[in-house]
This record gives sequence, C-alpha cells and structure tokens, in this order.
Amino acid sequence: MTDGPFLRSQRGHVALFTLLVSCGAPSADTPSLDAVSRNEVVATTSSAPPAATVASDNDAQRTTPRDPCVIAAVSDGDSFRCRDDRRVRLLLLDAPEMDQAPFGVQARDALRARLRRGDTAWLEYDVRREDRYGRTLAHVYTAARGGTHVNLAQARDGWAVAVVFPPNVRDVERIRAAVAEARAAKRGLWANGAFTCEPIAHKRGDC
Repeated sequence: MTDGPFLRSQRGHVALFTLLVSCGAPSADTPSLDAVSRNEVVATTSSAPPAATVASDNDAQRTTPRDPCVIAAVSDGDSFRCRDDRRVRLLLLDAPEMDQAPFGVQARDALRARLRRGDTAWLEYDVRREDRYGRTLAHVYTAARGGTHVNLAQARDGWAVAVVFPPNVRDVERIRAAVAEARAAKRGLWANGAFTCEPIAHKRGDC
C-alpha cells in the first residue's frame, strides 16, 4: 500500500525539523560566542605585563630592581656615601688608596666626575649586600634604566684593578676584561707605566 499525501507531508516536516536541529544547535563541545568572548577578555586582563628590562652601557638586559642613592660625597676611586649615610663600595673593583700619590686622587676624581654630589645613582646588588665594615656592596648605575654601569666604566678607563670576594662574582669576567683592556691601551693608572703597586699589596706594606 502506498503512502497517502498527508503521511508524506508529515514525514517531510519531521525530516526538515531534524535537519534544522542538527545544523543550528551548538554541540556540548562547542563554546558559545559569549563564552569565547569571555575567555578572551579573561586571558587579556589576567596576563601579567612583560617585566621591565634594564639596558646599560653594554650590559646584558636585566630585570633586577635598583635602589636610589643621592650622592653626598665620593671618598676614593671605589667608594662613596649617600645622603642617607649609607656607605657604598663598588663591587669587583679595588682602586688605589688615597696615600698612593698621585693615583689615589686621580681615581677618586674619575669617580667624582661620574657621580657628582646631588646626583641620583642606582644600586644593584649581588648575593651579599654588605661587607664586614657595614658598607653596601653594589653595582652602580647613573640612571634607573639605561644608565652607565659605573663599575665597568671605571675598570675600562683604567682607574681600578679587579678584586673578587665570593659569593659576589656576577660580572667578574667583564670587569677583568675591562681592566686588561685598560692596561693594554695604557689608560688611567697605566698611562705612563708608573703604577706598579696594586692596592692590596700596598695595604699589606709590600710596596
């Protein structure tokens, strides 16, 4: 027996309804547009901004925080004092003593030219922050971001020798290379060949 017109019409409606449901309804695995939008907003607002980097005088970029110090006085070629009475020692450097004439005065004046009274310097630390004399041990920069690395500049211009007191060893190879470069180029203390007694030997009374 063949289907009548009414039954064929009903079957056609059922087929059309099934097709519409299967094409138009989202599956359980497919997020709605509202859900996608919400996820994009959450990802954008909850992502932490990239850490600020520090670029300074041929330094590798860093994210290490720095503390400000307003310069009160420069004592010698490797140390100075902040207005808040902190005494700061440049890491990895040993400049001539003040009684090593004329080298002590020359090294001090070179540091004074970089760290003028009233200027703000920025201190960056290694593992140990103080020495046995209570001095702050730091890599010193002339600006919070993008400033001159004073320790490296003093070494490169020939106003100090390298000295290492572990565990503060970061950048030691760069400082040593800068000192070697200054010696070879006869800069600073080595300009005329008269500087022959390094500070540590002078302190021991060896020369």
